[in-house]
Amino acid sequence: MKSRVYVPPMAGVTDIVFRDIVRRVDRECMLATEMVSSRALMNRPETRIMDLAANERPIGIQIFGHEPDVMARAAQMAEAKGADFVDINMGCPVPKITKGKDGCALMREPDLAREIVTTVKASISIPLTVKFRLGWDDTSRNAIEFGQMLEAAGVCAVTVHGRTRQQLYSGKADWDFIGKVRKSLSIPMFGNGDVFEPEDAVKLLEMTGCAGVAVARGTLGNPWLIARITKYLETGILDGPPDEIERLICGYLHCVGLVRYKGVRVGTNESRRHLTHYTKGIPDTATYRTRLTQIQSAAEAAQILAELAEQVGGTDGKRRFLSAVEDDDFENSKEPGERHGDSESSVHAPVNGVAFAPVAKP
Repeated sequence: MKSRVYVPPMAGVTDIVFRDIVRRVDRECMLATEMVSSRALMNRPETRIMDLAANERPIGIQIFGHEPDVMARAAQMAEAKGADFVDINMGCPVPKITKGKDGCALMREPDLAREIVTTVKASISIPLTVKFRLGWDDTSRNAIEFGQMLEAAGVCAVTVHGRTRQQLYSGKADWDFIGKVRKSLSIPMFGNGDVFEPEDAVKLLEMTGCAGVAVARGTLGNPWLIARITKYLETGILDGPPDEIERLICGYLHCVGLVRYKGVRVGTNESRRHLTHYTKGIPDTATYRTRLTQIQSAAEAAQILAELAEQVGGTDGKRRFLSAVEDDDFENSKEPGERHGDSESSVHAPVNGVAFAPVAKP
């Protein structure tokens, strides 16, 4: 590890396109894929959710489930895919995951969790990590005992989210309790929860003594947070956030990346919520955000974002945005305006994207 910053799995977020964007701003932070169902892998081993790009190491694949043998086979598949480590999800609070014995439900089944860890660890040669929460609810905060059990079972590092399953993502993350868990362990630990600014990361590390910080929701529409935290931790220099035009440019690149990788229908649908994150906090964007949630193509997103760029940055802002769109179009097209999915500097795309003509440059 060369970084103290970790971008942990987020369902519907940390796909290969998002991770490519992260790697553009921070080359060495630790990354992980979206969580993968071990049972689903048995039925669909060809799933592309475990696709990895050559430039994203260090990268881990997170799996979830509650059947030790099935989890072990899934871990072996992750290793075969080229993962640098396997992470087991024992912290997801979503009811559709926990209604069985998956995710955070395993914190109520410590014996089963131990069996899963020992079985998985014996089946792979790469490091094994686990992410978990403070406990199921405030009456059963067993993160200290649970972490000690995981360490004894052979886990080499853990990530602890400072909320219980009952809290989901509400309330405030309990950094004090994260610190208590950290003091009880000798393996590296990442603290997670309520890190939205570089100063938050520093405070969390100071309060908890964790080896690193896991930054999740704070990166939505804001991948620069990762690099800003890294620089602040390493140098004490606090860089400001990007301006609105840079955010809009990145939002467009995220959108068109999803379209190239997943196809027009799926890519456009998935990009809608990302685009609302990129525009969050920009004044007077309510109308634009509504339109962005209804886009049918990357070209439509470019048009709306260009209008917004003009509103916040005038003629120069619009020109700057359209110039970036044009540069991306030329870089990723066989002919100007003719899009295709291949690019040496990005992920390999299995489908073609949507074309639109040059708009800014002759």
